[in-house]
Amino acid sequence: MKFTEHGFPVKKLILDRRFIKEFRNPPGLLLKGRLTEIIKAFSKILDEVNPVKLISVGDYVTSFLLNYNFNLNLAVVDFKVERESYRYSIPQNYFKNVFKIYNPPGSISSDSWLTIQYAMALNDASIILVDGEEDLLALPCVLCAPLNSIVVFGVPGEGMMIVRVDAAARKVGFRMLTFFSPHFTISE
Repeated sequence: MKFTEHGFPVKKLILDRRFIKEFRNPPGLLLKGRLTEIIKAFSKILDEVNPVKLISVGDYVTSFLLNYNFNLNLAVVDFKVERESYRYSIPQNYFKNVFKIYNPPGSISSDSWLTIQYAMALNDASIILVDGEEDLLALPCVLCAPLNSIVVFGVPGEGMMIVRVDAAARKVGFRMLTFFSPHFTISE
């Protein structure tokens, strides 16, 4: 059972490894193929949706979107691609707000969630620099983004996943939260 009698705050949510496959098939549209095809398809989606916010999770996708001048409202990065160091240039003064968080692998920390939620409320572009791992942070991005936003993240070896934030995406996101177990902070 996932509760505590003492009302301790949740420090982080830890993904139950039995459900890892669920995260490998997220809801959304997977863009794959040649780079020119992906750019064309993504541009068409942006024109059709005219998203409230464009959010990227992951370094390869973020560098791709920045290189092709897509206007990001929020980027969540850890400067790694598939656990290997990955460096790229971020245009100077592009992100007006820079946040640094710690998010352990295989989890979503409460600090991460709160920082994402706060960054979504800001009007200026923000970047969240993650010490640890950002892989699972697409979930709170979908759940915290305004409706009609787009969350983009990479699917290793496959392509670029596009999630339009709507009621259906939120419903799937809330169901995915049940794949986690809470880790509580116990304080005196």
